[in-house]
Amino acid sequence: MTATAPTAPLTPWVDASRPAPIPAGPPGYRDGPGRLRIDPRVIPKLAAQAANEVDGVTGASVAPVARAIHHPVPASTPPDQLTLDLDLTVTIAYPRPVRATAELLAGHLARRVEELAGRRVRDLRVHVEHLRPRRDRVG
Repeated sequence: MTATAPTAPLTPWVDASRPAPIPAGPPGYRDGPGRLRIDPRVIPKLAAQAANEVDGVTGASVAPVARAIHHPVPASTPPDQLTLDLDLTVTIAYPRPVRATAELLAGHLARRVEELAGRRVRDLRVHVEHLRPRRDRVG
């Protein structure tokens, strides 16, 4: 006589359709196992990279606006109130419309900096330093 195992469906160890629960931690343990702190000196580099993601924009460089440097943010400031003032210098591909590209750039940069660094851009000054001609033009 041969014994056969019951034909019950196999249950997976992990249900991939639901996120894994965050384990409870010690007192003061809030949003996860750790905290990510982005140094303020890195934020202009993040902003420059975000600016270069916009089609037709190259060579972006970002510097904090001078008044932001002279007014440090108190350590007790809640994260949702941290704002940035930035000067952005870019090159735009010609014949793209400069104003429309700058407006698109400002919106994209504000979204990406908040997404990547958790900081809102309060004031952004866009300086178009060069118009780069398209390379595929003849003549």
